[in-house]
Amino acid sequence: MDIDRNLLGLAATAVACLVIWSLRRIKPKFSSDSLPPGPRPLPLVGNVFDMPRKKEWETFSKWAREYGDIVFLNVAGHPVVILSSVKATTDLLLDRSSIYSDRPHFPLIDLTGHRTFNFGFMSYNKDWIAHRKIFASGFSKASLSDYHESHRVATLNLLKNFYRDPANYANHFRLHAGQLIIDVTYGIPVTSFEDPLIQLAERVLKTVSLSVSPMMWVLNLVPIVQALPTWLGGDNFTRRFSLWKKELLDLQVMPYERTKASMVSGSSKTSFTSSLLRDIESNGGSPDEERLIRNCAAVAYGAASTAFLLAMLLYPEVQARAQREIDSIIGPGRLPDFSDRPQLPYIGAILKEVLRWHTPTPQGIPHLLTRDDHYRDFVLPAGCIVIGNIWGILHDPIVFEDPFEFRPERHLYPKSEESAVQMEVFSRVAFGFGRRSCPGKLFAEDELWLMFAQFLAIYNVSPDPNHPPAKPDFGSGAISHPIPFKCTILPRSDNAKSLIEQMTYA
Repeated sequence: MDIDRNLLGLAATAVACLVIWSLRRIKPKFSSDSLPPGPRPLPLVGNVFDMPRKKEWETFSKWAREYGDIVFLNVAGHPVVILSSVKATTDLLLDRSSIYSDRPHFPLIDLTGHRTFNFGFMSYNKDWIAHRKIFASGFSKASLSDYHESHRVATLNLLKNFYRDPANYANHFRLHAGQLIIDVTYGIPVTSFEDPLIQLAERVLKTVSLSVSPMMWVLNLVPIVQALPTWLGGDNFTRRFSLWKKELLDLQVMPYERTKASMVSGSSKTSFTSSLLRDIESNGGSPDEERLIRNCAAVAYGAASTAFLLAMLLYPEVQARAQREIDSIIGPGRLPDFSDRPQLPYIGAILKEVLRWHTPTPQGIPHLLTRDDHYRDFVLPAGCIVIGNIWGILHDPIVFEDPFEFRPERHLYPKSEESAVQMEVFSRVAFGFGRRSCPGKLFAEDELWLMFAQFLAIYNVSPDPNHPPAKPDFGSGAISHPIPFKCTILPRSDNAKSLIEQMTYA
């Protein structure tokens, strides 16, 4: 969106004014000798010009190699700490989670209304605890099997879409993610990427990605944008902010009200929302309980990643090995299912390696330190924005040999028992840290495992001879996907073609 690029451009031009204003009102609380090392700050402006504008995780990892796994910056008066090791993130974000589980204020997130209902951005308080408890109850390990049929339907739709229109793979992956979660949370059937609910959720997700990019959360541009005169585009920005706020409200209300209406008419499908609403109705539930359910349902939507497809394209030997495993266990007459998971360890290793190779959220969502803390020989001041550099941790060459290579076998054959335990710890990093880790982790892993297994049972992905070879290149932002690439997606055999043609929805 042009207006998004304009916002980033405005960030660059407004930096000087914001930094001077911020630094004049903030006096250093600790001497620089007691703070962790980091890039040398400039007089007055600090490290604001050191902050990366793209592929932030690469710069954060470069700093980790230069200064260590704890890096300190002063950005526009905001103390920022970047953690790039499992040791540091475990010691602080997990073991001291009572003071590291808050969220900083993200100006655009606050303006559009996320902080009032989205527990991913809420302050760490009783309301956050209540929201997370409700969400976790719907996506607990005990409830996962309730959603298996929804997984199967969404994945079958994905396979058929690849058959009809393989070139449009990115939209097929996004539809799969949206169709699945809308069905599970609301019981609403969706089969097309053009469905208004899918389009609405996609727009909201793009706004979130922009709003939590480092330049947007470090520099509060909202007052400047709102003060811009019409001839400088102030009206355009104001209209865009209003639209973002309306879209978020629509995403909260529209599917929720559809589910409630279907419950009244007796046509509702069992879902996260309908099940919880029935529970509170039977117990004489309160309006506040209904608010929690509506809010939690609206934040379940997640980002789909095309990194799997890119990995299969760039590493055909991995694709071939996975297909040999599937063929030896499943045979030609059916698709892999959840009951086959223990017998398909290499598919599980591919899942772990996709999340390691390029996680969709490379630097996670920042935490906020609520009081002064001492760690190692350093002082970490209250108010620190604390970033867990997920990408850097998962590309540590000490832990992962040749970290930029896609090697699923690294998860199958650890060098020792100690290494196996360490690999399992690292596998959880992609889903965040401490009390702020994603409570939908197991559900997401189910989604990805079935998609990967059934795709590989049916299709081969190979280079498109009419276009330049694909590269392992990824876009910037809080949510990162591979840069669009060209490939050929075809059924593996006549039997695979017949199987997808004959498969029908339950």
